[in-house]
Amino acid sequence: MKQRTLNEIRQSKEYQQAVESGNNLDLNVDVAIDEIVDSLNTHLFDIIFQAVNDEMHKYTVFQEQTYLTDEGMDMFEEQWFEFYHEHHGEILSKIMKTLTN
Repeated sequence: MKQRTLNEIRQSKEYQQAVESGNNLDLNVDVAIDEIVDSLNTHLFDIIFQAVNDEMHKYTVFQEQTYLTDEGMDMFEEQWFEFYHEHHGEILSKIMKTLTN
């Protein structure tokens, strides 16, 4: 079956009848596009968020055992959390900026 272009679809009898009956197909397309983008943005952000975490774990500078023993973790857990997530956020922000350029 031949794939029709959007221009061919808009020139079709079915499309013209829908437009004449007041059924705004362009609006339906726009709504569908927005819903798809919203859905995928959430999933893509989650995937990128986890990928940053996975990549950070490959570097000793971002591994807690580089700095802390189990006993030290009890004392410095909050500081470690802030250090790790500050840098995670910085990496994530740089990635998101490159995607929007």
